[in-house]
Amino acid sequence: MPQSSGPGFTPEQQAYLLDVLAKLNLHQILQPAGGTAAPEEVTVYGVPLEDLAKEEIAKYEMHPLDMWNKVEAWEAEGHQASGLDNFLLRHLGFFDVRPAQEGYMMRMRCPGCIIRGDQMAAMGQIAEDHAGGYSHVTTRGSLQLREIMPGNVIPIVEKMQAVGLTSQGTGADSARNLTLSPLAGVDPVELIDLRQQAARLSLRILRTREFQGIPRKFNISFDGAGILSCVSDTNDIAFQAVEVAENDQGIEPGIWLRIALGGITGHKDFARQTGLACRPEEAVDMADAMLRVFVEHGNRTNRGKARLKYLLDAEGFDWFCAKAQEQLDAQGGGLTFTRLPEGIEAPRIPINRQGHIGVHAQTGGLFYVGVALELGHLSAHQMRELGRISMTYGINDMRRTVWQNPLILGVPEENIAAVEAELRAIGLSSDASSFAAGAVACTGKWACKFALAYTKADALSIVRHLQAKYSLDSPINIHLTGCPNSCAQHYIGDIGLVGAIAPGGGEGYNIVLGGGSDQDQGLARPLCGPVPSDAVNDILDHVVGRYIAS
Repeated sequence: MPQSSGPGFTPEQQAYLLDVLAKLNLHQILQPAGGTAAPEEVTVYGVPLEDLAKEEIAKYEMHPLDMWNKVEAWEAEGHQASGLDNFLLRHLGFFDVRPAQEGYMMRMRCPGCIIRGDQMAAMGQIAEDHAGGYSHVTTRGSLQLREIMPGNVIPIVEKMQAVGLTSQGTGADSARNLTLSPLAGVDPVELIDLRQQAARLSLRILRTREFQGIPRKFNISFDGAGILSCVSDTNDIAFQAVEVAENDQGIEPGIWLRIALGGITGHKDFARQTGLACRPEEAVDMADAMLRVFVEHGNRTNRGKARLKYLLDAEGFDWFCAKAQEQLDAQGGGLTFTRLPEGIEAPRIPINRQGHIGVHAQTGGLFYVGVALELGHLSAHQMRELGRISMTYGINDMRRTVWQNPLILGVPEENIAAVEAELRAIGLSSDASSFAAGAVACTGKWACKFALAYTKADALSIVRHLQAKYSLDSPINIHLTGCPNSCAQHYIGDIGLVGAIAPGGGEGYNIVLGGGSDQDQGLARPLCGPVPSDAVNDILDHVVGRYIAS
């Protein structure tokens, strides 16, 4: 056999490969047969099997990417996966939500919260044919379908794949849907368009086996410093664009991405600045390195301490960043984190807190239309029609925001009236009150087995009560979340409500006030609770009345 004339692996690369093989227990297959040595203890990233959480044992026994044969068998039998089987299936995007609701919930992955009009129309048809005939826009700018009965999983996956969509990596221990500034590429004031970074990182995550079944969920965001927020400071990794001018500190002028880590507001932490930054073209490799550190060192024994925040609390930010640099060094690309002094960048343009609703200018002399929804709800018919409207009057480019609504991009001025008329014809609008524009709610007890309150119905009641009595020039963000998992991020709302058991055992809420993100960053503080859900409107009426009076 001819011998390779290449240089081979460097000693550093050899050490890195041997370390990876050992952590995956693959080094054993390279050992010579025979001998009397005692068998090595089986570990997962250094943790003995007997110490692993049950979910980690399930992933060890069957990697989520290796379970498709089981899915086919379940579908043929009309069987709905539950327990640890469904825990594994959630990595592919299908969730058993019983007893709250029959069937599966499916969550779609769309990097950067971008979807074409034809894809939206296709999802509407899928919702009609294989689910409950509706969807919800999520707080990570994705779509969820519900009431999916066994036998429909494979057809949904096939039809999504046919239009370039997937549900993989949207649940359980996955790096979830990557968020992005909603107007990336057409934002009149953004520093940089980061669509390519979000798309390529998402693809790398899906194509890298070690990034499937990581220690716990993981959120990544790219903020191009545009006019609309993607609440990047609530993510495990936030890349935040800044502009550096000529300076005397040795930093090359231009656009840099500051790196913040550990955001998880349900656990009362925003992402904290590391003091490090990278060039935009380096961001995918930087994220890869940091995600590998989490994979190798994240807690696999205690699910309650498995998020990145707790690794950072235990080991420190300097340790984590040093480990990430080791990963970069081992990969041999010559990349290094750059220390960016505080205050060296120009101030960020203020965020328009109501810019996700209504008609607004974008680049190129065109406009975007922010469509108001009632807490993210869309019927299958509305989904198909929104897709058609985007293709007919825009440029077949739609976005979803973390405020649970869609944007139709690229509308010429002469088409605006037609778009608004078409929206009215399907029961939608580009107009919303300050209360409706800022209202966010998770699924709630209606269809989530963890929730303690009917968040969507209660949020709708709150909005209708307040907008009938008060008028404001800017939105009040009201966030309702059904349980302490805080999918609707109640701690960053001007008003936040989290489901609780009320005195007497009924549905209730704990209420917090004064939260914010981005330039208004702050964790909301307790006001009262638990209070019965039927008392909430009167309490918030008093709060808003006092706010307006002051």
